[in-house]
Amino acid sequence: MKKDLRYQHIYDLVETCSKKGVLHAVICPGSRSAPITLAFANHPNIRCFVVPDERSAAFMALGIAQNSGFPVALVCTSGSAAYNFAPAVAEAFFQHVPLLVLTADRPPEMIDQLDGQTIRQKNLYGPHIKKYFELPVEEGATQTWFVNRLINEAINLSKSGAAGPVHINAPFREPFYPAKDEPIVYNPVRIIQETLTDTQLSTQQISQLKSQWKSFKKVLVVAGQSDYSPKVISGLQGLLKKIKVPVVGELLSNLHPVNNVIQFADLFLAQAPDELKETLRPELLITFGKSIISKNVKVFLRKYPATQHWHIQSHGEYADTFLNLTQVIRCSPDFFFDSVPATEAKDTFRNQKQNNYFQLWQAEEHRATQAKLAFCGEVQAGEFNLVRQVMEQLPSRCNLHLANSMSVRYANLVTLAAKQKGIRVFSNRGTSGIDGCTSTSV
Repeated sequence: MKKDLRYQHIYDLVETCSKKGVLHAVICPGSRSAPITLAFANHPNIRCFVVPDERSAAFMALGIAQNSGFPVALVCTSGSAAYNFAPAVAEAFFQHVPLLVLTADRPPEMIDQLDGQTIRQKNLYGPHIKKYFELPVEEGATQTWFVNRLINEAINLSKSGAAGPVHINAPFREPFYPAKDEPIVYNPVRIIQETLTDTQLSTQQISQLKSQWKSFKKVLVVAGQSDYSPKVISGLQGLLKKIKVPVVGELLSNLHPVNNVIQFADLFLAQAPDELKETLRPELLITFGKSIISKNVKVFLRKYPATQHWHIQSHGEYADTFLNLTQVIRCSPDFFFDSVPATEAKDTFRNQKQNNYFQLWQAEEHRATQAKLAFCGEVQAGEFNLVRQVMEQLPSRCNLHLANSMSVRYANLVTLAAKQKGIRVFSNRGTSGIDGCTSTSV
């Protein structure tokens, strides 16, 4: 008869991770986390990285998850080690990046008994995780079923809707290591699949939005930080062929391949007189994505609010960044731009007014572009010029990760050309913290 292994439920947990697409684990040193570490380190299909510093390790896991789009396991021992994950966990939460945070812990009876490396780890990350899970201390068939169900739920939750981090706390009693010659066995495990679908609009909803769209002659699109998406790029290109709608897209929106995208709104709005800003005021503002860098764009859209502000976001909590939100549309941006815009004959009065509005934004963009080029010609040294030279020579199909503070602002002013397709731009703008940028890019 086969003897049950002490930490079989942990081996099964890691096997479930592998079957559900967790391909990377970032592991920090520690004794109490040894069962989890050994389970990941011995798995043939999971690549492990050992990082001694927990704060750096968490941001490295964040970077892997940003790049891959899949959950990454992050492992540490008990006590304050787990607290050092907090900045990266918060960034992952606000940036909707899936992380599987696995922290070892003392058994419940030893909490608050002045035992070493012991803190109150339950709900350690507060509201900055999607859900907290705790593994059972005891073993047995019921616990094995429970751990399997729990890890399936945790991984599914990290990826579903607005993605984000989940926290799994694992209390262990000694001994932490397997006995001599005791094998680590990965048994077949049950996988609970979850079918993920993008929220789409009904025919009636599309018809109502089209009808509302037709009542506006000055429609403006503003994109916040977004993942590089060929579907969204294609949808906006298609929109601009049908209707001349100005699209404001900073570098972090990843819309640089879109022809005629407005990239220098921050520059010309900083200098624009009130009369011009009133002319640039939209009647309908359509936004998607997360945060924007430009303070001048924020101030402009707050001081000169649109009649209606539609925000496109398929899942998760939404923000009222410009203080004038009137409607949240639960669908993907590419679906919206393919389905909703109201088109009509090009010589109608409304189309002429919309075209004039588009040309006004384009004229300001052209002036700002010329001013930037003149400035670049005059300034041949310094940080800004160095950033410009690097960005102009980036190879196609590469990842560009921008640190916060001046780095992201310099890069946003330089920006990328439409011909630089395939360059994906990342930055930790969920919390906009200045820590962890280097570790994330690594």
